[in-house]
Amino acid sequence: MKTPKTEKLGRHEELELDDLPDRFRKARRFLEHNWGRIGLGLQRARTHDDVRGTLLTVPHVEQLEPFCGHARCLVANEAVEVSDKELRATRRSFKECERRGDQTWSEHHEANKNAREVTEALRAAISQFEHALRYFDFYAVIFLLAQELHVRDLTEKAIASQNAVRDFQAEKTSLEKLLRAQEAFFSRQQMVEFAKNRRHRKTALNFTRVMAGLPEWGWFHARRTCEATIKDDSPSVSPYQIFELVRELSRKMKPLSMQKLENKLRERLLDPNTDPVLRGYASFNWNDLQEAIPHGVGFKRSEVPYKIVGRFLDNLERPKSITEVELARRNQLR
Repeated sequence: MKTPKTEKLGRHEELELDDLPDRFRKARRFLEHNWGRIGLGLQRARTHDDVRGTLLTVPHVEQLEPFCGHARCLVANEAVEVSDKELRATRRSFKECERRGDQTWSEHHEANKNAREVTEALRAAISQFEHALRYFDFYAVIFLLAQELHVRDLTEKAIASQNAVRDFQAEKTSLEKLLRAQEAFFSRQQMVEFAKNRRHRKTALNFTRVMAGLPEWGWFHARRTCEATIKDDSPSVSPYQIFELVRELSRKMKPLSMQKLENKLRERLLDPNTDPVLRGYASFNWNDLQEAIPHGVGFKRSEVPYKIVGRFLDNLERPKSITEVELARRNQLR
């Protein structure tokens, strides 16, 4: 009696677990730093275009980690709608093409080597008897030598191998373009499926786990695997700590007032128990953060941290005049 095969969730063979921690760290750093700017959009994404559009609000996102690597699929220009089955078929075709390519290149190098060797031998013979070639007997000898060396056959094989390489390169380019477009759609759709799922919290950490597994894994397997295998206790980046602090204070404040929020935020940041790195960061950039706080007016309590920290990030990154720099220096948190 045959033992039934056990189906495995996800595509374990597509991504080495050793690569996951590095992907996780890069995704976490990006998402935490920009969470105030993109967090709300990612949570509300309902189409794959929503995901790309949200990520593109980050200036020069294509040049940032992890989008220089595995996550480039999330911001790629082209996306082709695809099912999981079709994507797996394209991946198999691309891998098979790469395997055939190794053999094609090997045969091409061998054919070129053989053709070059016999051609050089024939040229050497012609050079030796150059002055006698006008006599038929010597011409016949060279002709027979060419036949003996199989010059024509080996030259034709070299030409055929060159054509095979050209065909392989065209096929690989076409398949790679299709695969990247399919992975772009699949990856963004996985972000959407996670955003729509009601079971798991839509935190920066969980989005990091999902992103780390893309484009090879679906959101469920990526989140579950990262949660089980990656223990990252490193502190969050300062912009995300400010986001969490604003979120905590705004949730507790009734009624919600931006002036009171600014005062409470100042108190917490100046508290001796506050992380000195965070306090130093907030102090140096207090002018930008203070300007951003009023932009939370008129929004739901849950949206306020995103509006404030998103504006804060915009303030940090925009060019500043000498006057603004001097004003910011004088307005540091003390």
